[in-house]
Amino acid sequence: MIFISYNHNDEQLVDMVARRLELEFGRNNIFYDKWSIQPGDSIIGKMNEGIEKFTTFFYFLSPNSLNSKMVTKEWQSALTKSINENLKFVPVRIADCKPPAILIDSLYIDLYGAGLDDAVAQMKCVAKGNSTYKALADIENVKAIVDIVSDKLIKIEIRAMMFSENDANFAFIFNNKYEEFDVQPEDSTHYDSTGEVDGSANGIPIKLKMKTVRLFRPLTPNNAMRVTITSKGQQLQFAGIMQVLSNVQGKPVQIEQGKLSW
Repeated sequence: MIFISYNHNDEQLVDMVARRLELEFGRNNIFYDKWSIQPGDSIIGKMNEGIEKFTTFFYFLSPNSLNSKMVTKEWQSALTKSINENLKFVPVRIADCKPPAILIDSLYIDLYGAGLDDAVAQMKCVAKGNSTYKALADIENVKAIVDIVSDKLIKIEIRAMMFSENDANFAFIFNNKYEEFDVQPEDSTHYDSTGEVDGSANGIPIKLKMKTVRLFRPLTPNNAMRVTITSKGQQLQFAGIMQVLSNVQGKPVQIEQGKLSW
């Protein structure tokens, strides 16, 4: 059973949460005084009954509940029960406040900071005994700073942001002929090669030219790859950078415009 402990000054928000939990677990499995205590019932008796039966105790933490003697008795009794009987005691922060000192080391659900939907989803997971882990979005480890110095000169710095890339193999893509531009890495390279990749200009499919270089060393967060692109006369038409993963696979590198001092 879920027990909902709160102060009545917070009932508008708590009622929203209770009704969402009701859809998942049913009213009979949730002790919420609004529907669990009827006229003629003993308030203390019903609350004691609810606390005795709970498997998950949600303490809605706010300045109102912190200042309530009744709510304090509820959560202190529930906390003792959770320690002795290994049941779930879960604070749910619904306002800008700090938990009592005894609860400082308790991991709470932050409805105030995370929002209603995320908080209710976490509460459902806790009540079901599931993990509340939510996968973070993947972010790209490699990004490039591109400094377009002039029509005929481009500086590029490729950086590893979090971890090393042991195979530092990158293709620099232009809408120029091969003989119109040079790719000059600052480091020694295993090799350089040429190739083509599909592109478009004004909606018309074209073949873009790329020159690929692979470093002897890994690309690390402390040691970027610096490349200078020069033109042999024609205006450079930069189209992008690709990280080469295999002979047939690659992925675009995230690009930011910026100034490079070297």
